[in-house]
This record gives sequence, structure tokens and C-alpha cells, in this order.
Amino acid sequence: MVKKMREEVLLWLNDSKRSLNIAKKNFDLELYEVAVFYCQQCLEKLLKGSVLHFRKKLVKTHRLDMLYVKVSREVSLSQEFINFIKMIMPYYTITRYPDITMGLPIDVVTKEFAKECIEKTEMISKCFHKVILKG
Repeated sequence: MVKKMREEVLLWLNDSKRSLNIAKKNFDLELYEVAVFYCQQCLEKLLKGSVLHFRKKLVKTHRLDMLYVKVSREVSLSQEFINFIKMIMPYYTITRYPDITMGLPIDVVTKEFAKECIEKTEMISKCFHKVILKG
């Protein structure tokens, strides 16, 4: 039986799913830097919703690694996924500000990289949803 979830948690998780769908649509449009940005957003919303679910309070940060630490006992990820969370974290800004990369974000983000980001983001999202919906 699925336990009733706080409405705020559902909002974060649903918006996380929406961000992943937006990432996929932008990938199909060959807007790879936008796809990676939305992967980062998906994970940030997923982690914030999970922290709210398990810790009962929202943590305001863009640091995905810090958010994950707060729920790592409940949702155990492989080292590969933990490293991915750390790696994608700066794409919150890299994909939006050309002065950070000293060039256009499209020149930094490749099709292959965006595809990998979508695949890993989707797998991480499934891990979290499985644990949250079970509890």
C-alpha cells in the first residue's frame, strides 16, 4: 500500500518528471545543452522532493551532492551515479552562461554527452521513485 505523500513532495516529484520529459524533447530537437540543463533540473527537483519527503523540510541549495547526502541512507546509489550527480551539478550554470565556458554552451555539450545524461538521469529518477512510492 502506498502511503499518502505530502502535496509539496508530489509537486517536486511531478515537476522533476516534467523536466526529464523536457530534456528528452530538447534532445530530439538537437538542443543538447538545453537537454543537459533539464537533466540537472530534474535531479535537483527529485532530490529536493526526496529531502522534503524523508527529512520533512526543504533544503534550499543547488548543490546536488549535498542534497543526495541527506537522503543517501534511504536511496542508495552506485558510485557511478553519485559521481554523475557531482559531474552534472555545474551544468546548472554552464549551459546558460557563455562567459563561464568562454564560448557557447552548444560548443561544450555533445550529442553523446546529452544522451548519457538523459539515460543516467532517468535511471536515478527510477531508483528514487521506486523507494519513495514503496514507503
